Amino acid sequence: MSIEQWHHENLERVQPTFETRDFYLACFLRCLGYELRGLRTEGPRKVFIFQDRASRRDDVVAYFGDATSVRALAFAATIKDMKGLLHNG
Repeated sequence: MSIEQWHHENLERVQPTFETRDFYLACFLRCLGYELRGLRTEGPRKVFIFQDRASRRDDVVAYFGDATSVRALAFAATIKDMKGLLHNG
């Protein structure tokens, strides 16, 4: 077991997490204030790991249902920051 796997498994035991491979959903969640707990590599892709919230299901449904919004400039800045994490992290 790699250190990354061990860390992920132990993190899940202490605090529930939510994972997504969807880059723009991850950016949206960051704009809502979700704490990014880590990144995991799965082949050529990254998995974003967030501290879960009770409202997460509703937030994700609202995102995919186009029933919510965040500030455009905040979303654009978050996209830049998250791309930086992917390429430099």
